Amino acid sequence: MRTLRIVPHLRSSVVEEMPADQALLFTSERGDADVSLYAGRDVRPFSWRALLRALRHPDLELLEVAEPLWTAEWVRALRYVVLARLVRPRRRVAVATYAIENLDARERLRRLGHRPLLGPVASRLAVLATGTSMLLLDAVVFGTTGAAENHRRVFGRALRRTRSAVLPPRIGPCSVCGPVPADGPREPTVLFLGAPSARKGFDVLTAAWERSGAAGEGARLVVCDPEGGQGRHDLPDGVTVHVDPPRATIHDLLRTAAVVAMPSVRRPGWREQIGLPLVEGLAHGCRVVTTTETGLAPDLADHPRVVLTAPGDVDDLAAGLRRAMGTPSSGTSGYTGYTKAEVVAWWLDAVRR
Repeated sequence: MRTLRIVPHLRSSVVEEMPADQALLFTSERGDADVSLYAGRDVRPFSWRALLRALRHPDLELLEVAEPLWTAEWVRALRYVVLARLVRPRRRVAVATYAIENLDARERLRRLGHRPLLGPVASRLAVLATGTSMLLLDAVVFGTTGAAENHRRVFGRALRRTRSAVLPPRIGPCSVCGPVPADGPREPTVLFLGAPSARKGFDVLTAAWERSGAAGEGARLVVCDPEGGQGRHDLPDGVTVHVDPPRATIHDLLRTAAVVAMPSVRRPGWREQIGLPLVEGLAHGCRVVTTTETGLAPDLADHPRVVLTAPGDVDDLAAGLRRAMGTPSSGTSGYTGYTKAEVVAWWLDAVRR
């Protein structure tokens, strides 16, 4: 074990992308975590005993923790870092994070917004405390150019001594399915992966789906809802819902569907980060319809299989769905992505210099 990763939420994709020499501790499981993936991997629930055992491993070189703008998790991470310093005072373990927060850092750390006098002071102190604590980081990888700009704009001084790079996620081929032809025949299906919430743009998507007329032409909108929250919605014709589907089912759908839709919209205190369904769709050869609010959107602006639409705009999304369901786009993109193993390798190389 050369690296130890501590995650707040265990997802199936996190396990699938694990490097072979990494151990993983998780504090809670997400609804889409498939326990069958754990076999043969060093994945276990977090406990202080498990953390202490891992930190004492003679080959451990690097500890990966949640990013600083995930405030509650970052406060926990600081305790992990302090413990690592105490357990390994001579052979120091490097500390790294993968930062993807796309919401403006000052808005993310805003405190006491209802207090016009005390609120600005509390927010400024939160930004100062976060920046100061970031001095404990040895290396940072940003998942998008937007996340890098966001952090450097507010915490540039704190990051001056920290090695950093922008390494967006690789978008294909899928590590489980292998290469999937993007130009082969596809079923007339649009996939929506995740909880059908307002911030994920689900209400906008169902309205755009009706307006697009795709159902009348034999197309389907398939929703994979890990939590079963679709009962709150009146679903239009042509919509099928899978509640908490197995991970294998999701891979099957991704291999055959024509389009993955991810029409995220900004909400107070929240903005889409990378957009995992977007990454998974492209990795399986799907076309993708998303919005400019998605963290990875600027990096994929020239990608021939990505259709960008205005957030919250039903007409624009309906037009985007029709465009994506039509003739596949041709062309190339200058996008370069990186696997999790490559990110970890970059961290290890950076901290050894």
